[in-house]
Amino acid sequence: MDYLIVGGGLAGATAADTLRREGATGTIVILSAEETPPYHRPRLSKSYLLGTSSAEEMLVHPDDFYAAQGIDLRLGAPVTAIDPTERLVRTVSGETFSYAHLLLAPGVTPRPSEAPGHDLSGIFYLRRKEDADAIRAAAATARHAVVLGASYLGMEVAFTLQALGLDVTLIESSPCLLPFLHAPEASAFFQMVAQQRGMAVRLDDTVKRYAGGNRLESIETQGGDVLAVDLAVIATGVDPGTAFLEGSGITLDDRGYIQVDEMLRTNVADVFAAGDAADFYDPVFACRRSLEHWDNAVRQGRLAARNMLGHRERFDEVSYFYCQIGELGFDVLGMPEAGERRVARGSLDDRSFALFYLTDGVPKALFSIGRPASETRLAESLIRYRVNIGKHEAGLDSPDFPLENITSQTVLVLQGGGALGAFECGVVKALESEGIFPDVVAGVSIGALNGSIIASNPRRATEALESFWRDLTVISPPLPFEDMRRAVVAMQILSFGVPNFFKPRWLPPFSDPFEAWTSFYDVSPMKQLIARYVDFAALKTSPVRLLVSAVNVASGRLEVFDSYVDDLTPDHILASGSLPPGFPSTRIGDEAYWDGGIISNSPLEMVIDRVGPDGKQVYIVDLYSGEAPLPKNLMEVLARRDEIVYAERVHSDLRSRELTDAYREMVTAILSGVDPDTRRRVEQHPRYIQLMGDGAATRITRFQRPRNPGEPSSRDYDFSWESISRHQAEGFDVATASLRANREQSLMLRPPGYPAASIEHPHSASGLNRQVRPVRRRRPRTGKAKS
Repeated sequence: MDYLIVGGGLAGATAADTLRREGATGTIVILSAEETPPYHRPRLSKSYLLGTSSAEEMLVHPDDFYAAQGIDLRLGAPVTAIDPTERLVRTVSGETFSYAHLLLAPGVTPRPSEAPGHDLSGIFYLRRKEDADAIRAAAATARHAVVLGASYLGMEVAFTLQALGLDVTLIESSPCLLPFLHAPEASAFFQMVAQQRGMAVRLDDTVKRYAGGNRLESIETQGGDVLAVDLAVIATGVDPGTAFLEGSGITLDDRGYIQVDEMLRTNVADVFAAGDAADFYDPVFACRRSLEHWDNAVRQGRLAARNMLGHRERFDEVSYFYCQIGELGFDVLGMPEAGERRVARGSLDDRSFALFYLTDGVPKALFSIGRPASETRLAESLIRYRVNIGKHEAGLDSPDFPLENITSQTVLVLQGGGALGAFECGVVKALESEGIFPDVVAGVSIGALNGSIIASNPRRATEALESFWRDLTVISPPLPFEDMRRAVVAMQILSFGVPNFFKPRWLPPFSDPFEAWTSFYDVSPMKQLIARYVDFAALKTSPVRLLVSAVNVASGRLEVFDSYVDDLTPDHILASGSLPPGFPSTRIGDEAYWDGGIISNSPLEMVIDRVGPDGKQVYIVDLYSGEAPLPKNLMEVLARRDEIVYAERVHSDLRSRELTDAYREMVTAILSGVDPDTRRRVEQHPRYIQLMGDGAATRITRFQRPRNPGEPSSRDYDFSWESISRHQAEGFDVATASLRANREQSLMLRPPGYPAASIEHPHSASGLNRQVRPVRRRRPRTGKAKS
């Protein structure tokens, strides 16, 4: 099998769907231990257990989906062994499957009680549909129920059993309900709600023994009390379902979870893991974690599939957990245990409350009940990008304080353009002189070279860039006329190259016969030069994340090299600038790459894909003019063609935006007609928040290199000192003037107290500063400034 998935849960189903959506054409097989097609487990403890949701409504996909997508779903096929050396998987029936790529998504199993009598009839665990069916059947004749464990699952089950008419006792071994919240105020609130509804709550206690004849009749607690009970549900934890991996050579941690890296790869080639049983490295919190969450299964299943296809993306999402306790739904984002202090806003009594968990001013988690979806979306970005909001803490406790005021990241986008890249050097100097430093640099071609130096010299890149460009310059002969000097320099560079950048293949020593050439020049001098300016080993820990793109020559696909994911080398940077036929392709491993500018010379979409669309201040350096006079000769025609091909564009798919807005309006209209409790539950669901919540606006400032009258077609390979110095000065002047103009416009347009992030700036002579939102969250423009 090309793609074999072990596990028929949400992670496995999502991975199979994603493989097809991303273009996988090979065979896809899912081996599921259950007899039911993949379904949404969170409903088991709520609507399905209550009887208000059918089994069909729980399915991840309709029954006919898998056959229509060419996905072979094998039900009732638990796996018993894996041999990664031979790439074989065996099932309990004796079937053997070979694979090219393997995804392990076996899920978890409830941790059994060890108290005496734990095997009596009437004691249940809730993990599968069959478990919920058995609990509902038992509840029809039961009167007294005990739920052991006041975790998220235990609380949901307790409230559902009470809604079914049972007297319910909650027993929790810790001193509070929902201990994983690490929020005494929230735990006390839910304890109050439970007790107001007549539910008994016993804290700091657990079961000593279960008693009864053929079935459960009573429970004796460690505190010495005996409770009459005829139904018990145990929700005291889970264990990974990974026993079949013993002896396989796939690394498990001491709890039995499958260890994977930030790209969800195991220690064995072409074997990935996702979902509840994966112990993954979380780069957001710089630690290893395992999460048994619905949202985590969806995201990891999707990312594992993409990486099985060779995308090399890391899992740096903020975890969501949604819990529905009766009519009260809430969300938990991030890692509450990592927060050292909490800041509350709103009121639990009013059912509109948020709790921010902070450490050294950086948000680590959010607890939210009844708050706007946009607030949760914004908090997610602040957590994901570790934004220090210390200076905003004074206003954070106010429900009206706009999180939109906080910019999460500063991004610098650098184009390719040969010698014109010196303009980018001047822009960086202007930004640093204004105290503006990027968190992310995305570069293509010469922009990748500049970007790697910036990432290697955080907050002090100007000096290194200026030195780098001095090393690239060539001496031009002193001639009386500028046009003559430029023509001579162009011929000099075409004939003899740039000593520290590229050299002609026709000069001795000759390495290959002419007919074997794939380029006119050799770029080995640049490989040596960039290695002097960039500490490649330190890029993974640099505060500046570097993204560069290159085109895979064989597949024709644009690929992204990410300093936080890949072990970058000079070859990765050269690959981004390997523009044929002047320069040869650059090999990385078994693959050959060309200049990324062939497909996209302004990698803004790459930034959005890798680091998210919300709350960015983006600075784009545009080296090519959008408008120019008609060309008058063949050389000007070729130069103008390159200007059009490589000019910066911020794409806006109006039709997609209109369609998205229409769907959002339809969802809002539908919700306006349902009862308030149902509406609140829907609005707390992670999928609703992610699709309907407005993230913070991304502001784009564009620095346009001016087109000078009489500019020669040789401008992008004129590395003379005169031209390089002029480009640097122009970059500094344009950026300085644009930043000043935008500050002045902000002051003029913004009323007192108006959020700076919501101003839409008009065009200016030297730059453009405007606000954009991701397509899926755009609302129709009104032509007015808005907050």
